[in-house]
Order: sequence, then C-alpha cells, then structure tokens
Amino acid sequence: MEAGGKQREYSRAEVARHDNAESLWVIRGNQVFDLTAFHTDHPGGSDVLMQFAGQDITEAMRDGAIHTHTTQAYRVLKDFYIGEVTADDRREHPAADGGRDEMDCVEEAVFLDPSKPLIGQMWGSRFTKEFYLREVHRAHHLPQPAVFFTNPLLEMFTRTPWWVIPLYWGPIIAVLLTLGLRYEPPSVMLVGWALGMVSWTLLEYSIHRFVFHYDENLPEGTVAQFAHFLLHGVHHYLPMDPLRLVMPPALSTTLGLIILSVLCCIFTPGMIHAVAAGLATGYVLYDECHYWLHHGTSANKYLCKLKTYHLRHHYKDFKAGFGITSDFWDNVFGTQFAASA
Repeated sequence: MEAGGKQREYSRAEVARHDNAESLWVIRGNQVFDLTAFHTDHPGGSDVLMQFAGQDITEAMRDGAIHTHTTQAYRVLKDFYIGEVTADDRREHPAADGGRDEMDCVEEAVFLDPSKPLIGQMWGSRFTKEFYLREVHRAHHLPQPAVFFTNPLLEMFTRTPWWVIPLYWGPIIAVLLTLGLRYEPPSVMLVGWALGMVSWTLLEYSIHRFVFHYDENLPEGTVAQFAHFLLHGVHHYLPMDPLRLVMPPALSTTLGLIILSVLCCIFTPGMIHAVAAGLATGYVLYDECHYWLHHGTSANKYLCKLKTYHLRHHYKDFKAGFGITSDFWDNVFGTQFAASA
C-alpha cells in the first residue's frame, strides 16, 4: 500500500512492461506480484516463470501440464504481493475446482512475524508440537535476510555467506593432508581421502534425515522447538535466506570434532587425516551445492533435476528427499518422493 493506506493499482499494460529477469511481475486473480527476487528460486525452474513474465498467470497456475501448484505455492505467492489491477483492467476468471479461489484456501496462522527478530519470538512461544511442525515447514520469503537478534554483534554470528565455507575449511583440509603424509605415502592418502568423500554422502543423508529432521520424535515444549528451529527449522521457514543456507563454522567445527574423535577410534594416523580431509572436502562441496540449489541457475539437465528434487523437499514433502547432492541414498533407504508428491 502507499502512504496513507491507499491501495497501489497497476494497469495490465504497466505490468506487461515488467517482462524480464531484472523486473518480473505477474498478475494472478487481479492481484499484482513482483517475482523478480524469486524466479531463480522457483521450484519448477526459472524458465517456467520467464514464459509468463508480465502476464496473467491465473489459469497457468491451475494447469497441471505446465507445473503442478499446491496450496503452499499460493501461500508463497502472497509474500510477493505489491498491489491490484486497476478497475478498468480487472477480469473475471472461472472458479477453481470446489468453487473457492485458491488464495482463499491459504490458511492464515499466528506463528512468527518474519519482519521482527525471530529468536525472541521463538523463545517466548508456547506452540504445540503439531502446530509448530506444520507452520515451520511452510515456506516464507523476505526481500532481505531475516533478523535473529536485536543485538548487532549476536546477529553477525548468525549470518554466513557461502564463500566463508571454502575459505574456512580449505586450509584445514590442506593441513590434514600435509600432516597425514608424514605417516602414509600419497597413494594411501588418496585412498583414504576418496573413502572420506564417499562416506560423506551417507553422512550427509543421515544428518539431514535423523538429526535435522528429528521431527516426529521432537518432544513437546518450547526448548525442544527452539533447538529444532535453530538447527534446521528456520531453513524450512525461510528457505531462500541467502545468509542461512550454509552451516556456520562454529556449528560445523563442533560436528567435525565429534566425527574426528570417532575416526581416531577406527583408523591409524595418516588414514585418520586422509579420511577426515575427504569428509571435510565432501562437506564443503555439499554446502556449496546446497547454496546453489536454492539460488543458482544452469542449463545442465542434471543440475536442474537436482535443484527441482531438493526444492520439492522444501515446498511439497519435507518427510522425503533427504539427499542433497544426490538421490542415491533416498533410493537405497526408500525415502524418495511418492509419485503424487
């Protein structure tokens, strides 16, 4: 709305001029939405949205042959609302199946206000487990990174740009390999490094499924929900926040030390270093891949398939599709998406 509470209105001709990646607007049900910041993050791919840039997408969103949209898709669309179509340009559309407009089917629940610091809200919440798990897995989108703390120093430690991960872990990997060469020859170190890389894919799947998505076994109460929210819940609540897509070094280092202590009980010096370096390399590739899956674009069919697969986990079924860099372990353990998901 404009100052004074007046509703901003746009003609269809004005919306039509916003038909490119730099400014992408659409009309849906006589409402105008600015999808410029979202089109590269669209679960069906940027190309699907680009086909309808500057146009009315009311009927296109109902067309399953183009791209299947759930109620969640309409809830996400609401985050990008900027105004209404002018009275002279308004059009009537046939009612959706069931006779009720899809936007009216979006439930409005009192959960968190993403425009305010989130940590205080979560700590002071009294949600039931059922309500919390339902709402935290409904994606929201903000035009800028969310605020966790009012204190700027604390807030700084919650934000991790994607480039911090290789910058932090690269030297650690180099040191591990250098120290390992004091105990084992390069050929043995290479085998250990490769073993670590392969092992990471299973570890990645296991952490995502059994730690990050400890959903159904989550105890009732604010403390459990608060821990869940910090660990992974906020990522599902705000899946496109660019500064909360990779793991903060403090958390990844803690997990790394736990894993290293286990390796010390299994391998000898040299192999410990090699496997640890392989695991760390796999982790770096995973975190960078994860960031790309949310914000990257590519003409490569495999990468596009991987992106769609992961975003399906966020927007359609968070109880399946736990693989990030591959769906291999999902297929092994039967956690792939159902055909209708």
